[in-house]
Amino acid sequence: MNRLLVFISMAFLIAGCNQDTQATIGHAVDVASEHYKVEFENEYVRVIRVTYNPGESSAMHSHKPLVGVTLTGGQGVFTDADGNAETRPENFAGDILSDDGETHSVLSISKGFEELIFVEVKKKYPSTKSDVPNSILIDSMNSKVEMEEHGIRAIRTKAPMGGGSPMHSHGAGVAVSLTDQKTIHTSIDGVVSEVSLKAGSVNWREEVTHSGKNINDADLEVILFELM
Repeated sequence: MNRLLVFISMAFLIAGCNQDTQATIGHAVDVASEHYKVEFENEYVRVIRVTYNPGESSAMHSHKPLVGVTLTGGQGVFTDADGNAETRPENFAGDILSDDGETHSVLSISKGFEELIFVEVKKKYPSTKSDVPNSILIDSMNSKVEMEEHGIRAIRTKAPMGGGSPMHSHGAGVAVSLTDQKTIHTSIDGVVSEVSLKAGSVNWREEVTHSGKNINDADLEVILFELM
């Protein structure tokens, strides 16, 4: 047989084996539920809260491709289905991360308790374009894109105590409060609402156009995982 044909056949065989392995190993929320729990789910996203204590390990598991944020920082040793172990760099509270969904187990080598939020996209959101520009365009001093992967745009928004934002729009997505939050929002129709949330809170947001003001006695920081 031609060497090229042999190489191609072997490549397809390996790819098929990898797909079979991926298919037979369950999702993290099913096979490692002590560490991975569904926080929220609708037809567009599944949000998973992840927790590990130092020295804890998980069963071999899979994920859908995801984007997330670590609330505490931490570090782990990741072992793939073939037994190859990788110690990943330490991350810190508020860091944005992504994962392609490769099968692995995890051993926590964190210095303390570790907590993360993962967001998996289930299907595309039927967005309607707003006449008001997105926050990343109109309020770019406070709202910045940190990552665009797996159908998600991760936007970090900060506001100093007493600080406000002009009228702007957001796409639908998942908001994760990195700090306690107490804000006043004014819709494009002039409707005023007050929002109070604790650090670590996770909320689904439909598309919205509003302005905002931080009325807490501390600075504000939020990650919005906006569906693309």
